[in-house]
Amino acid sequence: MSVLTETELNNALKGGALAPVYLLYGSEGYLKQHYAQKICSLAVPAEDADFNLNRLDGGESGIDAVYDCVSTLPMMGGRTCTLVKDFPLHTFVGERGKVSDELTAVLEAVSDEAVLVFWMDTVDVDEKAARWKKTIDLIAKHGVSAKLDERTPQALARMLTGGAAKRGCTLSAANAAYFVDTAGTDLSLLRSELEKVCAYVGSGEITRAVIDEVVTVTAEAKIFQLSRQIAAQNADAAFENLANLFRLREEPIVISATLSKAFVDMYRVKAAKEKGVRLAAVAEAFPAAYKGRDFILRNAERDGARYDLTRLKKALRFLADADRRLKSTGEDKQMILEELVAKLLSL
Repeated sequence: MSVLTETELNNALKGGALAPVYLLYGSEGYLKQHYAQKICSLAVPAEDADFNLNRLDGGESGIDAVYDCVSTLPMMGGRTCTLVKDFPLHTFVGERGKVSDELTAVLEAVSDEAVLVFWMDTVDVDEKAARWKKTIDLIAKHGVSAKLDERTPQALARMLTGGAAKRGCTLSAANAAYFVDTAGTDLSLLRSELEKVCAYVGSGEITRAVIDEVVTVTAEAKIFQLSRQIAAQNADAAFENLANLFRLREEPIVISATLSKAFVDMYRVKAAKEKGVRLAAVAEAFPAAYKGRDFILRNAERDGARYDLTRLKKALRFLADADRRLKSTGEDKQMILEELVAKLLSL
C-alpha cells in the first residue's frame, strides 16, 4: 500500500476498519496527535482503556517492550492497542535494507486482536534517507504509513468556514483566508482562535473587523502591516512597529524576507496592470503564492498604488542589499533594518 494522505487516512478510519500497524509522521504535530488518539479510541473503547491500551515512550522503551505489548492477549475481549511515541524505527533497518529480526518479530506478532501505532511526534522522518524509506515501505506493507503535513492555506480556510458554521457563525471564504493570513497556519492555534472569535460574536457573521479586533496577530502579519505603513509613508507607525518586532525578538532576516515578499507582490501587480493583465491571471501564474488568497493581490494593488515600477525596482534593490548585509556581514542587524525602513520611506 502507498503512503496515505490525511484525507485518505481519515476516509479509511471513517469506514471503521483498522489496520494492524500504523506509522504516523509528517510536519503537522496537531494532526499526528489527533489521528494517533483517534486510532486508539477506535481500537479500544474508553471503558477498556485501563486494561487494553498501552502507551510507550520510544526514548525509554525498547523493542522488547513493544513486542510484549502487541503479543499480550486483550482482557475483557476486544483488542489491545499499543501507542509508541517517537520510537527509532529506522535503526532496526540495516544500510542495505535488511530488517532486524526484532522488528520482524514485532510486526508478525500483531494479530487481529491488536493494533500497533508508531507516532512520530518530535522525530523527523527523512523520506529520502534509505533506512527511513525502507521503514515507511515496510510499515505500509504490513498496515498503513500516513504522512500528515501542514494543511494548505486554502484547506485551513475551508476548515475555519466549516468550523464557524458548526458553532452557529458565518465566515465567508474571503474572510476565512484573511483569518489564516492574520493568525498563521498553525492548526492548533487556528482552532483556538476560532473558538475565541465564535465565543465573541455569539452567532452571526465573523467580519474582517471582528478578526482585526479579536484574533491574535502573528509576527508575519505584523511585518506585512509594516510594509503597509511604509507604503503609506507613515514613518512614526512604521518605526514603532519595527521597534515592537525587535522587542519580540523576531529574526531580522525573517523581517527582511517578509518585507521583500510584500514588495514583490506590489511589483507583480504593478507590472501586470501596465501590461493590461488581470489580477486573476497573476494568481494563476503564481498558484503557490496566491491560489485561494486573491486578497493578497488586492492588498498589494492598494498598498502599491503610489509607486511606479521604477520606484518598486529601487525598493527591491534596497531589500536585496539589506538581505545580503544581514547574511554576510557583522554589521548591527537592528541598524541595517532601521536604515532599510528609512530608505523605503524615502521612495
